[in-house]
Amino acid sequence: MNSGSHQKSEAEVSRLVKEVIQAEDFNPRDLDGFSVRRSLRVLDDSGGKGTATFPDGWLETNITLDIPTKSTDEPSRSFSIPGFHYRPLVGAIRSAFADAQASAFHLLPFKRLWKDPLDGHEERIFDELYTSDSWLEAQDELQRQPREPGCSLERVIAGLMLFSDATHLATFGTAKAWPLYLYFGNLTKYARSAPKSGACHLVGFLPSSGMAALHTHCRRELFHGCWRHLLDTEFLHAYRHGLVIQCPDGVLRRVFPRIFTYSADYPEKVLIATIKDMGSCPCPRCLMRKSSFDLLGMCRDMRDRLNNLRTYCLERVMEARMFIYKSGNTVDGSKVQTNAFVDKLGPLGFDAFRILVVDFMHECELGTWKALFTHLIRLLYSLPGGDSLVARLDHRCVSRAALSPC
Repeated sequence: MNSGSHQKSEAEVSRLVKEVIQAEDFNPRDLDGFSVRRSLRVLDDSGGKGTATFPDGWLETNITLDIPTKSTDEPSRSFSIPGFHYRPLVGAIRSAFADAQASAFHLLPFKRLWKDPLDGHEERIFDELYTSDSWLEAQDELQRQPREPGCSLERVIAGLMLFSDATHLATFGTAKAWPLYLYFGNLTKYARSAPKSGACHLVGFLPSSGMAALHTHCRRELFHGCWRHLLDTEFLHAYRHGLVIQCPDGVLRRVFPRIFTYSADYPEKVLIATIKDMGSCPCPRCLMRKSSFDLLGMCRDMRDRLNNLRTYCLERVMEARMFIYKSGNTVDGSKVQTNAFVDKLGPLGFDAFRILVVDFMHECELGTWKALFTHLIRLLYSLPGGDSLVARLDHRCVSRAALSPC
């Protein structure tokens, strides 16, 4: 099953018969009571050998979950999930700013402009996180805050970019890993994205679970339970009051961490935004209804997405949780869970929905959209005059990109 090609052909079947079934040392009775699931579980279990070791500064803790009992008479039960390994975010920030690579950090945002050498007109270029409106707004808001008593240090922002992706560890078995990575937007993307740059900071391994109806609820609770540990008291204090750090240029600065982006595939965005997977409003950023998907790309669609941004309704969330944990309602359906980002950073003005950016790897390069778009292009080529139809599609794309936003 795990040898040769991943697609089992006639040659693979013949090899199975000749090299396994007809082998001299093969005994059919060895397969009595054979279970594929049990065998894969044995492969995944290391039996305590080769236990992963983590460097200094890493912590391990248990995550406690409250599991509803589907009964109004019986209270919810608490279960402890072991094995959450993580590195405190404040320690990762201090380590990054103490590294030699921090000498290339951009500590102050700015607008990048391009001037046409022919007619002299200027256009703004959006190419880095530190040239975005979000960072400029965050910097302005930071400068309007009252200073710390007796502190005259320059106040700058550490732009945090988070990324997580649950993955299988091998082509066989069920062993999984769910790493959480941290990047700093202060570093240019050309250096940050280089394979050997060392700009990626591993800050945690999230525990994983199944995906049944109740399991989905528990997985969401587990995810936000992990983030409640990551967004600890030390990080919240740094978010509000900053960290005094000596930068590579020898200057002491007060560094304020700000989370700008969280890149993940759609199932993980559902966990972060605490929405229902492919519900009536499946977008994690806006309240665009699924029935309006046919308007995708139109001016009306873009206008509705900007006017109907998601907001976190804490009262409705608490009401839904009361129905689940007190009244015995099922967790499947339109019930909502609490959000660790809103609980911890919401009082500080943090918007958990704005950090969810497009994940080009999952949504375009490896996602369903790429296969669908490739299929549509092939359909155009198959029609009479296919070359001209594809050229017309390219022309429409270029023309629309040149238009101003509606």
